[in-house]
Amino acid sequence: MTHLPQTDIDHTDIMQVIALETQTFAGGDFAAWAACWVQDDRTRQLCISSTTGATVLEGWPAIAQYMREVFDSGSGCNIVDFQRENVLINMIGNVAWVVFDGRSAQADGQVERTYETRVLEKAQGRWRIVYSSFLVRGHQREDAHRLAVDADGMVLHAPPAALASLKAHPSLQISNGRLRAAKPDWDKLLQAGFACAAEQHRYFQQYRYSAQSGQTFRLPIVLGETDTGGVAFCTLFVRDEMTFVETQSDGDLANRLAMAKAIYGLSDGQLALAACIVSGDNLSAAADNLGISINTVRTHLSRIYDKTGVNAQTALVRILLSVG
Repeated sequence: MTHLPQTDIDHTDIMQVIALETQTFAGGDFAAWAACWVQDDRTRQLCISSTTGATVLEGWPAIAQYMREVFDSGSGCNIVDFQRENVLINMIGNVAWVVFDGRSAQADGQVERTYETRVLEKAQGRWRIVYSSFLVRGHQREDAHRLAVDADGMVLHAPPAALASLKAHPSLQISNGRLRAAKPDWDKLLQAGFACAAEQHRYFQQYRYSAQSGQTFRLPIVLGETDTGGVAFCTLFVRDEMTFVETQSDGDLANRLAMAKAIYGLSDGQLALAACIVSGDNLSAAADNLGISINTVRTHLSRIYDKTGVNAQTALVRILLSVG
């Protein structure tokens, strides 16, 4: 009979406990979930995401109280499938440290990616979790409308909603797996933007930028005026060592336009015209959408230029997108 080395047996047992902890959490079985844990004051649980911040639970009493409320209220994640990748296990005696990348499919069709760490202890022949942390990558809901690219513009992730927005964009397109702008001069601006964003891909570069500027990295790329008289643009964000490209964000635009109204003293009519221009309307389309004459549109635009200190629609879009 062939006997497995003890290390292999331990590795199998460790991964079974980690998998069981996930399964019982998804299944709503608190007692079985709790049995996967070391239940004393050393136990720690960290839950981190860029959307919700960090929750730190110290000691089993605090963890048990909080998690029982989660189980009883049904407010946990609706996980229907969970996959672990890049699993690494290190053992020293009866302590094991495990790191892995997680990919969880939710009941609503969303997919979340996580970086996870577990520390387990072996007592009386059984492994249990004494420390657990997970970090959810990105803003899961918002990123459904954004393309993710690397420093060279190669597309890393393209959700359906982001592809639909890209299809409606007047200039951007994916060519040989790379995000490009149709016009050569515009593409130079876009690629330069990717290079600039890539300089902020790592944590401490973003930390320094935020400390110096008072805000997170955000780069509007105003490509130019389209053939129909609108303005083509996109906005670059940085997170998780990737650049996210957003072609439209109604909520974000509304917030920035509201700030621009206060900063530049725009009237309601001028703000409405600015919103049309940022949305890509030419002056004729803006007049139709607002139900005013083209002469009134031109008057509004002239006064917006006076208040903002610019004299072209492309410059206006750039300054409006840079507010905040």
